[in-house]
Amino acid sequence: MSALDTARSFIDAVMTKDAEAAVALCADDVEVRLPGVPVAFSGRDGVRQMIRMAPPELVQTLRDADQDGDRVRVRTLTRAPGIFANYTTWVFEMKDGLVKKLDFELRAAN
Repeated sequence: MSALDTARSFIDAVMTKDAEAAVALCADDVEVRLPGVPVAFSGRDGVRQMIRMAPPELVQTLRDADQDGDRVRVRTLTRAPGIFANYTTWVFEMKDGLVKKLDFELRAAN
């Protein structure tokens, strides 16, 4: 699976709240940073925690994606109906085919 395919599969797992599918795509020492959350989610348990925190209904619509070596950027329109909508840039850093680090950039959509 390409780094871009891995990133897209991770986003799909987050959208469907399939924590085990998401962690299967991550390195043991993965780090996830969310805007507004002062401490990174660390390790596979951190990824599980991040997914548990997501709104019950989360819709990701792919806008575009690109890959530069082990770095993948995926841009989505992210909606939690009735709660928020934003443009999300998922910035993945891969290592050995797995997600090593994930950062987010958010921009309001409304």
